[in-house]
Amino acid sequence: MANGNEIVLDHTGFVGHGNTLAAWATVGIMSVGVIVGVVGFTMGSTPVLIIGIVLVVVGLVAGAVLRSMGHGAGSEQRKHEARHH
Repeated sequence: MANGNEIVLDHTGFVGHGNTLAAWATVGIMSVGVIVGVVGFTMGSTPVLIIGIVLVVVGLVAGAVLRSMGHGAGSEQRKHEARHH
């Protein structure tokens, strides 16, 4: 029985979900940084913990740089790819 409150799911549009080089690089580098930081914290090793923290910051910077170079979700390159899918 249908009423006026039905939800229609339309999956034909390009969404992206952050599937970009900038997103993957950011998440990958930051994940390694978190793992290194946790290992350093668990071992009680301050230098290893600091390396982990630095890697997280490097991941953020790498993502911002890649995004500014046009490898992020809002770039013209991604808009072009979306039109041709």
